[in-house]
Amino acid sequence: MSGEVQGVVMTDGTAEYDLITVDVWDTLLRRRCHPDAVKLHVCRYVMLRYGRQLPDENRDHWTLLRLRQQAEKELAEESRRLGFDDEYKHDEVYKRWLSLAGLRIGSSPDQTAQLCRALGRVELEQERYVSYVDPSILRTLERFRARKTLFVTDFYLPSEAVKDLLAFHRMEHVAPDGVASCDLKLNKKSGRLFRRLHETFGVTPDRHLHVGDHLWADVESPRQIGITAVHYLPEDEQRHRRIREDGFHARERFIRAALRSFCHSDRAQDHRDDSLAGQFYELGRRTSLCFFGLALYVMERAVADDVEKLFFLTREGEFFFTLYRRAAESNMLGCPVPEGVLLEASRMSTFAGSLRTWSGDELMRIWNQYSTQSLYALLTSLDIDPSRFAEKAASYGIDIHQDITYPWRDARVCAWLADEWVTVEIDRELAGKRARLLSYLASVGLSGQDARVGIVDIGWRGTIQDNLAYVLPTVQLHGYYFGLIRYLNAQPINSTKSAFGPNLNDALSDHSQLLDFVAPIEMLCNSPHGTVQRYEGAETAVKVLRLVDPSENHVYDSFIRHFQAGVIDSVAYWSDFVRTHAFTSNEIRPVALDIWAGLIQRPPSFLAQAYFALNHNETFGVGRFSDKRRLLGMDGLLFAFLSRSHRQKLDSFLTEVGWVPGLVANPDTAPAFRWALRALMKARHIKKYLTSNYPHTPCI
Repeated sequence: MSGEVQGVVMTDGTAEYDLITVDVWDTLLRRRCHPDAVKLHVCRYVMLRYGRQLPDENRDHWTLLRLRQQAEKELAEESRRLGFDDEYKHDEVYKRWLSLAGLRIGSSPDQTAQLCRALGRVELEQERYVSYVDPSILRTLERFRARKTLFVTDFYLPSEAVKDLLAFHRMEHVAPDGVASCDLKLNKKSGRLFRRLHETFGVTPDRHLHVGDHLWADVESPRQIGITAVHYLPEDEQRHRRIREDGFHARERFIRAALRSFCHSDRAQDHRDDSLAGQFYELGRRTSLCFFGLALYVMERAVADDVEKLFFLTREGEFFFTLYRRAAESNMLGCPVPEGVLLEASRMSTFAGSLRTWSGDELMRIWNQYSTQSLYALLTSLDIDPSRFAEKAASYGIDIHQDITYPWRDARVCAWLADEWVTVEIDRELAGKRARLLSYLASVGLSGQDARVGIVDIGWRGTIQDNLAYVLPTVQLHGYYFGLIRYLNAQPINSTKSAFGPNLNDALSDHSQLLDFVAPIEMLCNSPHGTVQRYEGAETAVKVLRLVDPSENHVYDSFIRHFQAGVIDSVAYWSDFVRTHAFTSNEIRPVALDIWAGLIQRPPSFLAQAYFALNHNETFGVGRFSDKRRLLGMDGLLFAFLSRSHRQKLDSFLTEVGWVPGLVANPDTAPAFRWALRALMKARHIKKYLTSNYPHTPCI
C-alpha cells in the first residue's frame, strides 16, 4: 500500500471520508464453520499425511490443534516482548508447531520450508472452500463514500492471501488493497494498526470510517482514537455463527443435528415418495451417514498407510467403490487419495488358487469355519467338479453328499486326501486356478511385485484378503472393512486388517452385537452382477465368470437399488459437512453405529419383508443357496419350549434365517409365531442373564 489520501468532499449531504477500512472476517467474508475448524482441517492433513513421523501421543488432530494453539501463544508472547502486538505469521506458526509436535521430516531446512509452504496452500484452499460473502455488506457499504477503501484484518495469513480470498469471491473491487496484522505485527485491538494507517496515508482519525463486527477491535478501539466506527452485526448471520461455533466443541451433538436437518430438509419433503421404492430411497438417505462413514474411514486409512491403490472386492465392494469415488470428488481431506480399482473376486474364485499344498493342514482354513462339511461342499468350494471324485470317495466308504463332522479327524477323509490319484488330479486343478488367478490380478494392476495396496470389502473375517496375501507374498495388503468377527485362522504376515465398525479381534472392541446379524447389511450393500465363480482363458486374456441368480436380483432390482441410490445421493451433503467442519471417521462413528443398530435391531417392516424374499448365495462352504423364504412351522416353534432337539432345530432355522429381529418385524410372519418367538427369545435372554450374574441359581 502506498500514497496519501487527500481532500474532503460532500455529496448530496452524504459525508465522503478520506479513508474507509473494512474488517474481513464476519464483515466482508464469513465462514461456514468455526474459525478453528480451518486449523483443525490442516491438523487432520498433518495427522494423515505425516502420522507415522509423529510420536504416538500426537497422532490425533485435536492434540495437534492444541499444540498449534500453544505455538501461537508462544509466538504472540515473543512478539510482545519485542515491542510489537501479539501477532505472528503463519509460516512462523507452522515451524514452531511442527517442532512442538515432534514431527520428524528430515534434517534439511528445505524440507521444513517445503512442508510449511504446503500447509499454507492447504489452509488457504480450505479458507476458500468454507468462506462466503456476507449477504448484506455491500448494501451497508453503499451508504458511505471514500477516496480510498482498504481491508484491515487481525489475521495470521498475509495480506496477499486475503487479496486472494477476496478475488476468489469476486470482492476485490470493494477493497483492492489492505493490510493484515501479521504483515506489521500490529493489530486493531491495540489501535496501533489504525495509527500506522494514518501515518502511511496522511489521514486524520476524524476523516476515517471503520466497519467491522468485533465490539472491541472494530468499535471501541477505533473510537478511542477518534475514528468513526460502524458496528456491523447482522442478526441472522450472527445466529448462524453461534450455532456453528457451538457445534465445533460438541461434535456428536452437532452431527446428530446435521443428520436431523438433512432428513427433514425441504428437499427431502418436496421429493417424498410413499411408494415402496420411495421408502427404500428415503431409508438410504436416513442411514447414509453409516455407509459414508466407511468411505471416509477407508480414505483416511489409505492415506495414513500410504497405499498405492485401493482394490474394492465384489460384490459389496461395488457399492463401496461408488461411494468412495463420489466422496473423493470433494477433496475433503485436503490431499490426494489413492486410486480405486474394482477387483472381481470371491472366496470361491481365490481360495483354491491360494492353497499352498493339498493337505488337511491347509484345508483347515475352510474347515475351521465349516466344521461339518461334505466332500461335495468342499469340492464345490474349490470350484472343482465333485462328480469326478465320487467314485474314488466311495472306495473309501464316503458318500460325497454326506455331511461329516470334523472331517480332518475322519480316517476315511484323511485317506482320500492322501490318495495318489486324488492328489495328482487336485494339484493339477489347483495349479491351473492359481495361474489364472495371478493372470487376472496382474491384469488389474495387482502383480506379485513389492507394493502396498488396500483391500476394501464388507468384512466379517476378511478371508479373501487372506487368499490374496498367500498368492502375493511380496505385496503388503491393508484391509479396510465394515466389521470383523474373530479370526479362525492364523493371519498372513504380509496382511493387516482394520474396521470402521466392530472388530472382535481387538481387546477393546465395542458394539459387538452389531455382528450378530450381518446378512441384512450384506443385502443392502449387494450388487446385481452376481458372485465370481472362476477365472477362465489364457494368460493374456483372462475372463471373469460370474454367477447371477435371477431371484436374488429380483430383490435388488425391486428394493436395494433404490436404497443405494438414497445413500449415493447423500454423499455430497456429508462430504461437504466433513470437509467444512473437519470431522474424522472416528468422530462420526458413534452416530453411524447407532444407525447400524437401528437397521438390524429395529428394522422397518418393508425392509424385513424384502429380506425374506431373498435367495442368498452360500455356495462357498455350504455348496448351495440359502433361501430366506423358507419358514418354520408354528408347531416347531412351540415344541422348542419343551424339547432340546426341537430347540436345536429352531437354532438351525434361525441360523439359516440370519436375522431374528427381521423375522419378528416381517409383516408376513404370523402374529402367533411372532409372539411365541419373542417369548422364547426373552426367556433365553433372562436365562443368559441369570447364568452370567448368578451362576449357582437353578434355571429352566
